[in-house]
Amino acid sequence: MREPSSSSSDGSAPTAHGLSRRALVGAAAGIAALAAVGVPAIAALVEGPTGKLVEPLLAARPFYVAHRGGSRNWPEMSMEAYRNSVRKGIDALEVSLARTSDGVWFGLHDRTLDRTSGTRGFVAAEHTWAEVQRYTITAAATDDPHQPRRPYMTFRDLAKAYGTTHTIFVDPKWALPVYYPELLDIMDAAVAKPPQTFIAKAYCTGVEWAAVAASRGYTTWGYYYASEISANDVLLPSTQGNWNLLGLDYDGATSAWRTLRRYGKPIIGHVAPTRTAAESAIAKGAVGVVVSGVTQVMG
Repeated sequence: MREPSSSSSDGSAPTAHGLSRRALVGAAAGIAALAAVGVPAIAALVEGPTGKLVEPLLAARPFYVAHRGGSRNWPEMSMEAYRNSVRKGIDALEVSLARTSDGVWFGLHDRTLDRTSGTRGFVAAEHTWAEVQRYTITAAATDDPHQPRRPYMTFRDLAKAYGTTHTIFVDPKWALPVYYPELLDIMDAAVAKPPQTFIAKAYCTGVEWAAVAASRGYTTWGYYYASEISANDVLLPSTQGNWNLLGLDYDGATSAWRTLRRYGKPIIGHVAPTRTAAESAIAKGAVGVVVSGVTQVMG
């Protein structure tokens, strides 16, 4: 039997797969070129570790969710933030959404662009997407405030980029409930099996969002704060039934965590800036943690 050659046709040593290192480098360059022109599956290979869709995410112990894409590390809810979080190996992504006057859903936690862009009284719902695009997101609140500002990002773009690889927690912060069906239509059309990509997330009193999302088969997550649970014994019992998953601040009192655990539902800790903070939530019973410091937690 003829022995395999100790070198490849291009003169470089073969790898364990029988291809030369030069060939592998060339293949990687070709994949990168395809990713640059928007081939989603190829882009996922280039960008690094894949995440988890809903079923495997909820089965994992623990899992990590990038808060606004990693708000401690990069300009929040910019595509750059989500790209970097994916490269770090994050399991899932979280996004807060606003809706422009011409119906574009985009990443924004606040009613206005003021905090993230330095505007004054720029209410997102009163402006078009073209007007929003005149502004960019500052890095002032990150641990590297001198990094470049980044453009705002549409929800459709986020779903297109990561809807087949990562669970996306969707929180329509300031949009009126009348627009929830419109957002759900976008979610329904984004991927082949939307309930395996998207989780409807809101503060615990956002029960209308929970109800309409659940009616279409989506898992729901309602988050709480320990200080409110200790001061108000009505809030949790009256709202928890609307949510499949519950959430509590990572540094909340142990007694509040104990109270949530009595309902027998998975609890997600929020919002941890460091590995120590994330481990604190896990020690109190969290199955997963929303993290602002992706770099700090994921390494």
